[in-house]
Amino acid sequence: MVNTPDNHLEIYAVDDKGMLTHEASVPVGMEPVAVAVPNRGEAWVINHLSDSVSVVDLGKLSADPSADHAPHVARTLLVGDEPRDIVFAEGRAFITTAHRGQHRTHQSLRGVPGAGDPRLHTAGIGRADVWLFDLEEPGDGVGGRPLKIVELFGDTPRALAVSPDGGTVYAAVFHSGNQTSVVHEGVMCRGFEDTPRGYRLGATWASRRGNQPCIAGQMPRRYASSSPNGPADKTLPMGRALPSTGVDGEHAPFTAMIVKWDEESGEWQDSRGLNYSNGIRFYLPDKDVFAIDAATLRPAGEFRHVGTTLYNMATNPVSGRVYVTNTDAQNHIRFEGPGIRGRSTVQGNIAQAQITIIDPATGAVRKRHLNRHIDYSVLKAPESIRRHTLSTPLGMAFSADGTKLYVAALGSDRIGVFNTAELENDPLWDGSGTEFDPRTSSDAYFTVDGGPAGLLLDETRNAPNGRLYVFTHIDRRVKVVDAANGTLLQSVALHHPEPAGFAAGRRMLYDASSTSSNGESSCASCHVFGDTDHLSWNLGNPDAANTRNPQPFPTFSDFWLACDYFGHYPGCEVVPYVNGNGDQLAFSAMKGPMATQTMRGLSTHGHMHWRGDRATGYFGTDQDRTLDERLSFKNFIVAFESLLGLDVSLTSADDPDKSARVVELEKEIDDFATFMLAVQLPPNPIKPLDNVHSASAQLGHAFFGGARRADGMGPAYDLMSNGNGAAPDGRNCQGCHTLDPARGLFGTGGAASHGGEVLILKVPHLRNLYQKVGMFGLPNRENFLPSTTDAHQGEQVRGFGFLHDGATDQLFHFLQGAVFDDGSTNCADLGLPSGGRFGSVFGCDFNDGMDVGIPDDKTRQGLVDYLMEFDTDLAPIVGQQVTLHAGNAAAATPRVDLLLQRADTPFDSFVLGAGATECDVVVKGLVSGKARGWMRLQDGSFKDDRGEVYTDAALRSLAAEEGPLTYTCAPPGSGMRMGIDRDRDAVLDGLDNCPTVANDQADSDGDGVPNACSPHRHKELSHG
Repeated sequence: MVNTPDNHLEIYAVDDKGMLTHEASVPVGMEPVAVAVPNRGEAWVINHLSDSVSVVDLGKLSADPSADHAPHVARTLLVGDEPRDIVFAEGRAFITTAHRGQHRTHQSLRGVPGAGDPRLHTAGIGRADVWLFDLEEPGDGVGGRPLKIVELFGDTPRALAVSPDGGTVYAAVFHSGNQTSVVHEGVMCRGFEDTPRGYRLGATWASRRGNQPCIAGQMPRRYASSSPNGPADKTLPMGRALPSTGVDGEHAPFTAMIVKWDEESGEWQDSRGLNYSNGIRFYLPDKDVFAIDAATLRPAGEFRHVGTTLYNMATNPVSGRVYVTNTDAQNHIRFEGPGIRGRSTVQGNIAQAQITIIDPATGAVRKRHLNRHIDYSVLKAPESIRRHTLSTPLGMAFSADGTKLYVAALGSDRIGVFNTAELENDPLWDGSGTEFDPRTSSDAYFTVDGGPAGLLLDETRNAPNGRLYVFTHIDRRVKVVDAANGTLLQSVALHHPEPAGFAAGRRMLYDASSTSSNGESSCASCHVFGDTDHLSWNLGNPDAANTRNPQPFPTFSDFWLACDYFGHYPGCEVVPYVNGNGDQLAFSAMKGPMATQTMRGLSTHGHMHWRGDRATGYFGTDQDRTLDERLSFKNFIVAFESLLGLDVSLTSADDPDKSARVVELEKEIDDFATFMLAVQLPPNPIKPLDNVHSASAQLGHAFFGGARRADGMGPAYDLMSNGNGAAPDGRNCQGCHTLDPARGLFGTGGAASHGGEVLILKVPHLRNLYQKVGMFGLPNRENFLPSTTDAHQGEQVRGFGFLHDGATDQLFHFLQGAVFDDGSTNCADLGLPSGGRFGSVFGCDFNDGMDVGIPDDKTRQGLVDYLMEFDTDLAPIVGQQVTLHAGNAAAATPRVDLLLQRADTPFDSFVLGAGATECDVVVKGLVSGKARGWMRLQDGSFKDDRGEVYTDAALRSLAAEEGPLTYTCAPPGSGMRMGIDRDRDAVLDGLDNCPTVANDQADSDGDGVPNACSPHRHKELSHG
């Protein structure tokens, strides 16, 4: 099995009773997440962070009696970004990756079908790849040579499965979506459905009531267009759905609005069932699972509407039906909280746990909600409900006869055990007569503590009961369970480098049983594996009051600059209504749609949420503007009640009457903060491995930090100051989006900014924008240059794009806003209608004569490319690998040289500390058939795991003399642990009598086995 945090493949011997004995640990790439064994001599390991596949020669543990060498990596295959799964069929390896990554454009892949430019800025492109290698001849290039890269029409793939006859491979899209999207706030009709005629937001706004149609984009009709199934008159039906005020009577802002595709009508509809199709310029076909002919490598079918987030797949070995564990997000439901004034809440009903069954023979797709006993109208469910609930279903295992299915439920500490005939029997799921009832079927579930995630069933051991091998994600163990009755027989700990307290914090991310009302929802329901679900949610709360923004706000006066200087213009109409009530320091309780943000990389970026509104909350308010990330994270505690529905009363940390459960929850959120604030974002997969921007991105980088102002007033107008004091009244991109790696800042300094939006937002970080590519289609809207995707774009893979609400399809279109207008040209220069200063509907006269803004589309595109390559806390080279062996020196040597070069290159990083370089180089290989390790020293030599020092040349020569050497660019500071001292006890691995346990080398009983590794240490873990 793979040991993800320790970057190893762990190999166990299994005795006749199914008990495990550890045989070997094989160092592989970084973050191994999947392993498959094509024959008894090899294992192929998928390395998520290294973007690689480790082909492991099992050596003396294989079926070859002549093999006398230790298991080791024989070759490394390089693939696309973040590979996730692998299967074998028809003599080929199939590997899922995201549709990006530095290697797909490498010269060694020239001529490979599907390789090359990922076309990040092209509409209608699939963003899910499957890399195919010949099992016997994977290629002699630096990272092998795939037969083909199959592009699937989805957004990032994950799981793979193979039909029982081996002829078909199934690939599932991880973030498949659910046919929801968002109508941009600038496209929406202004106001709410109760907005009266004459509402003072300018002459154009006063001419209509909120319950009357308007032209999409607030454009003159001649510049607007309609979408398929939208009204031919180019209109949207009316303003936003009620309520328009919060419980305190404060007006809600005019935000974007989530819509959902209605299959029957062919319309994009809001929560009222109104047709907003003219606000969307694309379709979402919701293709979730794809079939690939394993022999011809051609598409063999596709299956839609499986679920929103698809985790794992397995094929029934008898029927051939494909089972998919997944969750179905409910982001089309508005609001958190009690749902009184808004008559709607998503509390406790965030992402429903499902198994979806696909019949390839008929094309039928059947969703099975595993928790249909939950009544979502009961917001504080009785404790008895949780006893029958499964949360976050992941790994699956079938019995050999296909009649029984085991499902690992990470968030419930349970293994669901199902009769497949019941799951496939439609009358048990049609809502009438005798029905599948979790309240009775859950009697068969097993309890397995520690967060069960992966399963393997062996029915041959200790028959007829069999053995179920369970990997538990939270406590990092392998557990042997009796497959008939769920009895725990053995629990084996995996060695890992994480601090002891991390398990408690990680549990809070996933544990729905202790953090939610009905046991189905957890933080990981939206923050999938601590990241994002790639959806937007309207989690405003009409039953809550506004709060105040205490954050630094250096551009507070910018809203008024042009208004004060030039008088009335269209933008000034919005100023009195920012945040809904015109108060720039208000946090509106009715915040509108916002995209789920990643929970990675939070430790240096100030207050959390898009607005930074966790600056104030349960544990206090950051009045001193310290940008305290820990305080901000802990203020999320209220989400357990208002969003997950936990039956507690959360007022403030100072409440003298708080319950014992609340006191316990305060300790748990503190553990959660310790864990989550330590998690970082991965290296950027777009920026070249030599850490030098592409030519277009270099142009964007120069403008980003250059002298020309991107926004605000031109230099000639600084004398007015307008409340900014000595500070200029305009700034470049860097002026708001701070890039200062030495301080841990990657796009934000943590302050609030006006941003030209209807909400005051915190300046966001810019580290994961490449993940948001795939939505194309945005109508023309007022004060923006004409959209390049105003015409309907057909089918796309994502319903949410950029900015806080996900409503902007491309960064290029965001950068076309009037605030970025090039002051040296005007509308007439661009061939667009002009109405004088601020008079053009397209905003191209906004900065006329001010010497401010983005000068041209080439620079605009350069900025986009620069943002796609934006830096993170880790250099692009981190995790990258190459295996050097006797037959590939010509191909592999340049890559080895690159890794060594980057290891000598200084790298600024607050998280990594002063004096860091881009990576530490570690090497793994064999000497005299035994596994050995090396770490590169600052002088360029290599220290081995017995304390001997090799020159670079001497080490490389071992690749020809002794066998393959695998070089890895480890994160700075990790070289010693990953290379030569795995347990970090200052005794090198080659000299350590117990290299996985930090110890003093003592052997009290003189049996030749040190105390730390003696068998008696593990007796309490085994009940077999």
